[in-house]
Amino acid sequence: MGKITLCGVSASEYTVKCGSSEAELHAGEVMRTWIEKICGEKMMGGRGVIDLRIDPALPDTEGYRIRNAEGALEIIGGNARGILYGVYGFLEKYLGVRSFAPDVERYNSDAEIPELDETFEPIFEYRQSGWFSRDDIDWRVANRINTHDNPDPKYGGFMKWGGFVHTMHAITGVPRTEQPCLTDPAMLEKAITYTRELLQKDPSVKLVSVSQNDNFKYCTCPRCAAIDEEEGSHMGTLLRFVNAVAENMKDDYPKVAIETLAYQYTRRAPKITRPLPNVVIRLCSIECCFSHPLSDATCDRNKAFVRDIEEWNRICQRLYIWDYVTNFAYYIPTFPNFGVLRENMRFFALHGVKGMYPEGNYQTVSGEFAELRSYLLAKLMWDPLMSEEEYQGHVDAFLEAYYGAGWRNIRAYIDLMTGLAKRNHIGIYDPPFVMIPKELYEAVYSAAEGWWDAAEAAAGDRLEAVQRSRLQWTYLSLTVKPKEEKARAFYRDVNARGIRWRENQNDWPEEQDFQKPPTEWAYRKLGDKIIYG
Repeated sequence: MGKITLCGVSASEYTVKCGSSEAELHAGEVMRTWIEKICGEKMMGGRGVIDLRIDPALPDTEGYRIRNAEGALEIIGGNARGILYGVYGFLEKYLGVRSFAPDVERYNSDAEIPELDETFEPIFEYRQSGWFSRDDIDWRVANRINTHDNPDPKYGGFMKWGGFVHTMHAITGVPRTEQPCLTDPAMLEKAITYTRELLQKDPSVKLVSVSQNDNFKYCTCPRCAAIDEEEGSHMGTLLRFVNAVAENMKDDYPKVAIETLAYQYTRRAPKITRPLPNVVIRLCSIECCFSHPLSDATCDRNKAFVRDIEEWNRICQRLYIWDYVTNFAYYIPTFPNFGVLRENMRFFALHGVKGMYPEGNYQTVSGEFAELRSYLLAKLMWDPLMSEEEYQGHVDAFLEAYYGAGWRNIRAYIDLMTGLAKRNHIGIYDPPFVMIPKELYEAVYSAAEGWWDAAEAAAGDRLEAVQRSRLQWTYLSLTVKPKEEKARAFYRDVNARGIRWRENQNDWPEEQDFQKPPTEWAYRKLGDKIIYG
């Protein structure tokens, strides 16, 4: 049984008082449940009040205020999400409540809460998670992810999309493999009609995507070419098109934003045209290096992106980032990018970014470190200016809870791979030996085997988590030292667990040449055609 005291009085002697909305009532239920769980007894009341409410006088944001004095703990939110995040923020900071993964939670046994008066306002207005945890609403709310697909009002609502990205095919009717002519008045009329019909059908939508299809076939007609030449970027035609849609919507839908991508050929900001206030620009980092932080001026691969974010920051009021935080061609082997996650998130916050989507392995359970990244990125989106010490503390806390007593061995593995990767650039489609040369894997083979063996031996009831994450090293070890029977068992294990090998995966052939390393296995069947790695 634990003990929680509020200004010297046991929390079990307090009463939880809530506002009447479903979000406030749910916040009260969450607070009461955790206090009773930690204390091991029901809250009896009589000595103090925990007052949870939304205050309409506060800005309509996800921020909150916490005050504790004279027998009263107050948590006040600016809106429905604000009150929930205030409760979870209090539980985390003062009671040590952590939701590391949907099935792994921890808390402190004892806590003494002094008098306090503090406020918190998130830097990023939009925080989306692109990982396995996207379907667990309680985990997402506890970790302050504010995009999800659950309309239950007790969770405080969410920032809802109308369409996601690459929407021009739906808007204009052109095939996904083409792009529309953005100076054609008929295309603009279709976009306006599409957007208005979408918003009339679902007034809860807050972001409507009007964004390029995922290909490079931009229009080269004389009108489009002239605008792009004048603007110094193919974003010239796209932004003028998006601005026209946004201008048409602003009076009738003042709380709706029109979002578009600054992606590949549209990444660079235009020289002349500026995004309207109700336009969101989502800048995409797909070409970047992910072993060196954006703040590292010596990384040649990142210089163009740094220039682009600086240009967009100067002209855009609502700049979002689509970041890439896994290897989409190789989901299973280690992607050693833990050295850049905090520094890049800090870089984004210091460069005017208002929204984040770190896209990861969203399709499947993980054979690598998806659970760790999902947790760390949620913490970083909520507090992007955290210190390196705080970040490393989050890493250690997660590893201990998720992997059991042998977690330090896994920490040693992560640190080694992260350090080795700094010697090279790494991209989100690079084979393992491009990120870290084969001879370095050979040099660390014995150490890595020993760490994973030790982590398994000490895992206790977390053995399954250790064994599943060990698949990343098994992949690499078989690439260094192919062993046919080990390869067969590994292949069966991955497929039996329902783990995807890569993002664009069709039918994986049942048989492989298991004398070859995994990097040379067939990765899909397309009709009668076999595609190899």
